Amino acid sequence: MTREFLKKLGLEDAAIDQILDENMDDIGKEKAKTTAAKAALTEAQSQLTAAQTELEGLKTAGGDIAAVRQQLTELQAKYDTDTKALQGQLADRDYGDAISRAIAGRGLKFSSKSAERAFTAALRERKLALKDGELTGLDDFIKAQKEADPEAFAPDKAPPRIVTGNSGRGGHGEPPKTPSRAAQLAAEHHASLYGEVKKE
Repeated sequence: MTREFLKKLGLEDAAIDQILDENMDDIGKEKAKTTAAKAALTEAQSQLTAAQTELEGLKTAGGDIAAVRQQLTELQAKYDTDTKALQGQLADRDYGDAISRAIAGRGLKFSSKSAERAFTAALRERKLALKDGELTGLDDFIKAQKEADPEAFAPDKAPPRIVTGNSGRGGHGEPPKTPSRAAQLAAEHHASLYGEVKKE
C-alpha cells in the first residue's frame, strides 16, 4: 500500500497519513511476532537435528536409545507446534493486510478510532475467506454493518451549507431574528395609531 495508490482513491492527505501510520504499526507488530516465531522455529529445528545426530551416535555406541527416542519425540512435537503457530501468525498477518486494503480501497471512513477497531474486530471474527488477497463477501458485510450501526461510519461528504447574499441581520448570512410576541403587539398597536412603518 503506497501513498500514490491511496491518492488515486481520492483520499485526503490527513486520511492517507492516518491509514499509513496505522498500517505501519500493524506491520511492525506482525513482523516482530513473525521474527520471534521464526527464531523459535529455527531453535527447534536445531535441537531436532542435534537429537537425531545424538541418536545415531548412541546407536553406534550401543547407548540408551529409548531415552533419546523420547527426547526426539518431544522435540518433534515442539517443532510441529512452533510450525503451526508460525503458519497461524502468517495467516493472521495476511488477513490483517487484506482488511487494511479493503478499508482503504473502498474509502471507508469511521466516526472514531474505536468504531474502526470494532469494525475490524467484527470482520476478523466473521473470518471471511481470503482469495487472491481479497476478502470474499466483503461488500455484503460492509452493507450489513452500515445498516446495523450507521453512526459508526462518517458521512462521505459534509452536508452543504446554504448562504444567501443578503439574508439575516446585516447581510452576513445570519438567520433573521424572530420578534417576541410583545414586540409584535407593540408594532400592531403603533400601526393602528400611525399607520404601517415602511421597511427599507
